[in-house]
Amino acid sequence: HISVAEILFTALKENNADSVAQIEAETGHKLTNGQLLEDSLSVAQGLKAEGIGEGSVVAVVTFNSQEAYIITLASIFVGATVAPLDSGLTPDELGHFIKLIQPKIIFCDNGKTLNKIEQAYKVLPYTPGFVVSGVQKHTYIDFEDLKQPIDVEFKPDIKNPEDHILFIMPTSGTTGLSKGVMLSDLYMRNASILLPKMELCLLVTSPLFWVSGILCLFISFISGYTTVYLRGTVKENTLLSIIQDYKINLWVSSPTALLGLVASPYKNAYDISSLKFAFVGGSSMSAESVLQVQKELFNNKISILQAYGMTEIGVVSSCDLNSNKPGSAGLLKPGCKCKIENVATGEPLGPGIKGEVCMKAPYMMKGYINNPEAYAELFDKDGWVHTGDLGYYDEEGYLFVVDRMKEMIKYKSYHIAPSELEDILRKHPAVKEALVVGVPHPTDGDHATAFIVPIKKVSEDELVQYVAERVSETKQLRGGVRFVEEIPCTPTGKPKRNVLRDQLIARNNSSSEMLVH
Repeated sequence: HISVAEILFTALKENNADSVAQIEAETGHKLTNGQLLEDSLSVAQGLKAEGIGEGSVVAVVTFNSQEAYIITLASIFVGATVAPLDSGLTPDELGHFIKLIQPKIIFCDNGKTLNKIEQAYKVLPYTPGFVVSGVQKHTYIDFEDLKQPIDVEFKPDIKNPEDHILFIMPTSGTTGLSKGVMLSDLYMRNASILLPKMELCLLVTSPLFWVSGILCLFISFISGYTTVYLRGTVKENTLLSIIQDYKINLWVSSPTALLGLVASPYKNAYDISSLKFAFVGGSSMSAESVLQVQKELFNNKISILQAYGMTEIGVVSSCDLNSNKPGSAGLLKPGCKCKIENVATGEPLGPGIKGEVCMKAPYMMKGYINNPEAYAELFDKDGWVHTGDLGYYDEEGYLFVVDRMKEMIKYKSYHIAPSELEDILRKHPAVKEALVVGVPHPTDGDHATAFIVPIKKVSEDELVQYVAERVSETKQLRGGVRFVEEIPCTPTGKPKRNVLRDQLIARNNSSSEMLVH
């Protein structure tokens, strides 16, 4: 099997060297295919000089930037494993994952991220090397100084692509702590949705620490597209302006982002007619929502294509222009298997009947780094992965994912583990018990909302702030805090999350009222 490094190397060499490969949306700074390949090969030589190669882990902890993309490519070329991390994580969260993956080098920006990683040193058993963009400390390597003369004879040489770990991606941490998902070359090749080579402008709003962010890069490099990327989140009017000004044709997006534009007061102020395709993932998008976006934003002149999968098992189904139904996640990819299972009995269900979506895929993750027990628990006795999602398939084999069974909260395209927030809340001296649920929001997906059994007087704002100081921005209690007398439980002691959640939605009363009596 040919490695991903060889595929990307060959594609970049074959692409028109003078064509624009990347544009930074906020600044307009451009990089051609030739410059991208040259800089990546130059940094690859610098990494080799630092002893980076197969078996090494390079952590990339920053927002989207040309430097981040270049060092990612360079790391892939020399056979290293790339571990992209969210720079918005807290020092404790960063320290946990860095300790888990043991990177030889960490790339980050010279600012808040570097300061947070330095704070995380207290939990690290060693001191990794640093490559920093715009560094001012002589103890670290500046990104520009990493560049070395190019070896004209260089080409990627990955010894065993079948077993080579290309990426370690963080999970959302269903037990409160993030796990590291090891993804091989074969996984990434199977997950990639290859599109025809043509002149096309792709908008990337996904960060590198999402699989979709990585796949966007692969798609653009292999197909020769121009990528317009965002360094961070932007307001809706800015996003609309970017689509208009750069004449974006393809956007890998989320239901939240598309529905947010539908609700935007600025939607008619910009010409976004250039956008012809939107790939949607991260959460399901109903047929009604798809049709609404197509009609209200694009006058029915756009194709919205959905895909379905998990970080652990990859993309298992997807739509294309020849096989697309509104609201569907498409047909299974070659080699993938799906069954819809009756949650109560475990029996397989037929077409049109909703149940839990269970999957098998030929190229899944290699495992969780340093956590074989969690990997074993992912499968049932017959080798099926139970996704926790509710769905069905129709008579033609199209998969529809209509709801989620898991307790995970999906804020925009982020996943929040309730247990992580509950553990934090329980450490507050005024909290006896805590339960966190996702309450639907019209554009954000869910807002994390806490139900608290207090043991002494405390304000809602104090608890919201208490959590905000201990988690990243995406995990905050946007739904606020509600005080209750008790947490309802099943006979086995499991909290009845939906009882409180449904009461709150139905009654919509003040945050200070007791909901359970």
